[in-house]
Formats: sequence, C-alpha cells, structure tokens
Amino acid sequence: MSKTIGIIGTGAIAEAVVIGLCNKADPPTKIILSPRNKQRAEQLAERFLNVEIASDNQAVVTGSDMVFLAVRPQIVDEVLKELSFAAEQRVVSFISGTSIKQLEVLIEPSKHIVRMIPLPAIARHEGPIILSPPSQEIAELFQEMGSLVQVEQEDQLETLCAVTGLMAPYFGLLNQCVEWLTTNGIDESKAFDFVGALFDALGRTPRGSTEKDFSTVASEHATPKGFNEQAFREFSKMGWYSNVSEVLDLLSLRLAGKAGFEDGVR
Repeated sequence: MSKTIGIIGTGAIAEAVVIGLCNKADPPTKIILSPRNKQRAEQLAERFLNVEIASDNQAVVTGSDMVFLAVRPQIVDEVLKELSFAAEQRVVSFISGTSIKQLEVLIEPSKHIVRMIPLPAIARHEGPIILSPPSQEIAELFQEMGSLVQVEQEDQLETLCAVTGLMAPYFGLLNQCVEWLTTNGIDESKAFDFVGALFDALGRTPRGSTEKDFSTVASEHATPKGFNEQAFREFSKMGWYSNVSEVLDLLSLRLAGKAGFEDGVR
C-alpha cells in the first residue's frame, strides 16, 4: 500500500477506519489526520508510526493521494468550501445524507468520488462496509476489513444506511435485558457478561448458515411451544417488528432530506 491517505474530520468513525487500516497486514505508508479533534488525533499518532497530524485541513488535502471526508453533514459546506482539491485526487465520503452530486461541487476539479458507510466494527475488521458506486481501488484498500457491499445506485446505499440506525436501539435492547436480570437478583457484572455472550453468539449465527432467510433462522431457534416461540408470538402481537419498519421508513426519509431529527413515526 503506497498511497498517502488524508482524513478530514477525526470523529469516532474516522478513528475506527484509521485503526482498521493500520492493523492490516499491508497498511498505508502514511495517514494524515486533520487537527480538529486534537486529543483523538494525538492518540492515534502516538499509537501508529504511519499516522501524523497536519497543521490544517488544506495540508491534509495537499499531502494526500486519497482523501476521506468524515465530517458531520451539518458542517460539510463550511469545511469543504475552504479547501482546494487536485483534479487527480480520489475522494471517499463517509458523510451520511450528503449526495455525490452535492459533494462534486465542493471538491472541484476532482471528479473521482465515491461514498462509503463504514461502521465502528471496521476497527476490528468486522461488520459491513457499504460502497457506491463500486470501485476496485477502494475495494482493494478495504479488503479483509469487513464484509464489503458494493451497490451501483446511490439510493441503494442510502437504503442500506438506514438500517445502521438500529445500532443504538440494539444495545438499548441488551441494556433492558441486563436491567431485568439485575432487578431479578442477578449480579450486574454477570448479567452484562451473560447478555453480551448470548447476543454475540446469535450475531455470529448467520455466518455459518446456508439459509439467506432470517425468518428461517428465527424458526430454527423457536422450539414448538418453547420460550422462543412464545416470545416471538408476543412481540409480534405487540407490533414490535412492524414498528421496526416504521422507524426505518423515518430514517430513510431523513436520509432523503424529507424529515429531520425532531420528526417521529407518523
């Protein structure tokens, strides 16, 4: 890996990407970070010899062959309008809800841009990585860092991105299980370890399954008249699963610019 990679923005996702890249068997020669989040940038530079901190965002762009954009969508115009990109520069945007068309105006004269949705698990070389449009160059860079899903249409990336909004609700479910266990006399530390191990094992189950149908996997885990069949029935009666679809519809509308954070399920 000979390219120098620059990253504008040093939030949690950028940090996870840096860790994942640096822990590859063939890491980038150099990764240049913007100085915005000084503490996080300094920690990464201390941890990895190939990571350095630029004096400002323009220095990141100027010194890099490929630039990753990892700023919040609310400030993307403010940050990028001050920067000058080169025509041959490759740009990879991690910014949700901001289209390639919107970004092309801000990174002129560069015309080489793709969008990617990495998740925190990329630091451990796990989880999905969404890419649009497909790119062999980017695919090679991120190989072995997770399950790469390349889609032709940008709206397909947005649809997949909506499901990533279920990470916090998922951990909220796990926390509810821990709270119920502690209320019923289980030590909190033991409850945490038990719930974490249970759902970790469940999360790995599809990897060894030949079925590409989660309803089949659910049935396989529901012994007739057992606890799982009963729980599945009761959650279904309460509209639990249809509620998930309604929330995903809301997130999809937000990604399309048709809803905001203050909007709720209609």
